[in-house]
Order: sequence, then structure tokens, then C-alpha cells
Amino acid sequence: MTTLGKDAPLRAYHLPADSNSAIDESQSVSVERLEAVGWKISSVPGGQDETEQAAQKLAEELGFPVAQEGCKVPFHLDLEKHAAKLAPEMVGLVSQAAEAQNSDICLANEAIVAVTGGSLSLDVEDVTTAVWVRFHLDAGTIFCVPSGGRYRIDFHEENKGATGIAYFKETISNHGLLMKDEIDNHPARHTYLSTRQT
Repeated sequence: MTTLGKDAPLRAYHLPADSNSAIDESQSVSVERLEAVGWKISSVPGGQDETEQAAQKLAEELGFPVAQEGCKVPFHLDLEKHAAKLAPEMVGLVSQAAEAQNSDICLANEAIVAVTGGSLSLDVEDVTTAVWVRFHLDAGTIFCVPSGGRYRIDFHEENKGATGIAYFKETISNHGLLMKDEIDNHPARHTYLSTRQT
């Protein structure tokens, strides 16, 4: 795998406090800054097979139960076209995220996401600077979603074209998506905040 930000560019920018303002792409954020708040990102040279193999290797290294049903789950954000091909639990998670549209959400357990097709943009909270960061991920990117880390996803057409594989630390059936009002009091959030670098 290639560390983004060195051999491959990372497109990540601070979001303006005023939601009506345009993003200033000169306010870029380094991969090291994102990693400091738990969002580890890398890219994989090659195609879909290489990306999936690298994601599985990373999941194994991090102790994910890769042989257990419900650990490795395909995803697609366009449920209108692809829900029938997805596990019911994944349809449920994507539906919850879509209902939250641009509202803060987070995962109760760690996950690894490999983008194998299309592209995906996410807004993530940098708790050490109290700003939000938007980063853009193309096919061949793998990223770790920290449990307790806040993020937002917009279900615009470009994002809905994203497809890939997600690995769940506690398997998808035991995986909770925390909505805005549930986040602050959840143990995963407390653990996340206690381990962030400043």
C-alpha cells in the first residue's frame, strides 16, 4: 500500500465555519493530521482485486474476525439500484446514514472501508482543532473509520456511485450507527476522545 500524501495526493480541506462559504482548497489538511484524529488512509496500486486483498490483509493485522460471517460486507450507497445485492444489515446502515443526511453520525465499533469503484467524499471532525475536514477518496483507497469519530456523508450523485467492501471489527450485526443525539454519551465516543493526539 501507498501512504497517501507522499506518493499519492490526498485531497482534504478545512471546511469554512460558515456553511454558505465556498471551500478554500488552499486550506489543505495533511494525511498526518487526519491520522492523528483516527482516520488512517492509504491507497493501493492496481485494480479492485488488489484493493480488496490489501483491505483484507489490513483487517487481519488489526484483529478483525475476517473469517466470520458479517465481518466482510460489500457496500453501495445507491440503494435504489443496488439494495437487492446487499446484506440486509448493510442496507440498514446505509439507510440510517441517508436519513441523517449531513448530520453528525459515528460508528460504535471500528471499521475498514475499501473503495473499489467510483469516488467518495466525507466530512470528518478534527477534535483537536474544532474544525471539520472534507476529504475525497477515489477507487483504490482504504481508510479506517475510528469508533466514536464523528463524520457526515452527503448522498449526492457522485457519492452514490461509490462501491466497495467494508470490514467490521464486531461484525455488521453487532455494529451500531450512532446518530447525532446519541454520540456524546456513548462509551465509544468517550474512548475516542481520550485517545486523540493534540
